[in-house]
Amino acid sequence: MNRRHGIVITLGLWLATAGAFATIGIVFRNGFPGPWFWCWLACVPVSGVLLSLVLQAAVTRLEARSLAGRWLRLAPLFLVVVLAQAGADHGFYVLMRALFGIKPVEGFIRGVSLNATLYVWLFAIQALVFELIAASDRAARNARNAEEAREAARAARIEALRNELNPHMLFNTFNGLSSLVLSGRNAEAEALLERLSTYMRACLEGGDAALIPLTDEIALIEAYLAIEAVRLARTPDVRIECPHDLSEAAVPRLILQPLVENALKYAVHPSRGAASVTVRAARDAGRLRLTVEDTGAAGASVPSGTGRGLSIVRRRLDALFGAAASLTTARDGSGFSVEILLPLSGADPEPGAQAA
Repeated sequence: MNRRHGIVITLGLWLATAGAFATIGIVFRNGFPGPWFWCWLACVPVSGVLLSLVLQAAVTRLEARSLAGRWLRLAPLFLVVVLAQAGADHGFYVLMRALFGIKPVEGFIRGVSLNATLYVWLFAIQALVFELIAASDRAARNARNAEEAREAARAARIEALRNELNPHMLFNTFNGLSSLVLSGRNAEAEALLERLSTYMRACLEGGDAALIPLTDEIALIEAYLAIEAVRLARTPDVRIECPHDLSEAAVPRLILQPLVENALKYAVHPSRGAASVTVRAARDAGRLRLTVEDTGAAGASVPSGTGRGLSIVRRRLDALFGAAASLTTARDGSGFSVEILLPLSGADPEPGAQAA
């Protein structure tokens, strides 16, 4: 329970009670009461506040139990609090009259009983307020816990999808490594292993980050292309166009590499190097547009963009950005292209924006 809110409400309720008692005293006494009345009135909220805090502490301590279970245990304390305040009220009343030389009031039991009928309602209202505060706090905690659970599940899903990409690329690399070893090309196999270790180190550095600067993603592509150059004994024709002001734009890690891999596998390799791949970054109405396109229409006998890598990229975008991101594919006479649109963040301001 939010203890501060409970204390503020308790003080407000007892001040309102004192105000009501003062109004009743003035009305029924046909004038301003004597000093003893105000001294008695000042004492009543003191004991009331203390007993209310005891009740609040008990409600907080038993908060984990069900409502019925909680009040089965709180009922005796509630009755004790009511009788204690009724007795304190009557005691203060008698004491102040005696101190100021006013005729004492007889009938202690009767006085306490009358007070109890009033205070049972007052403390019942407070108990209800405490329960409402506790329920509100529980709802807020449950909402936070649910959000944290959703975020953890979302992060785990994104990480699992990202981790599927490395085995996807490694399978092809190890096949190439095996071929090099079997054909006795040990120097090339050693170079491939060295490039592979560089690539994997780049993948693992900052692996917990869902988003990385675009320049780091391009570095991963370049590391992957270095592996392909050793494996195939030729450097793939891949052009990368990234404006300087977009180099720090935030993108999902390993979002472009599987698209480049698809383009090489389905367009460049079948054409024996005659085709090329272009990776392009640009602004698009306040968003980041990433394009991977190939010129391998003649050699692409396998439908480009229908592999596992593209499916994983699409699911990762959905998990990270939902409807704010999209992935589209297109084929024409010149080749196949994949276009990604996602929220633009982390990039430098658009040239001319500051001047405007």
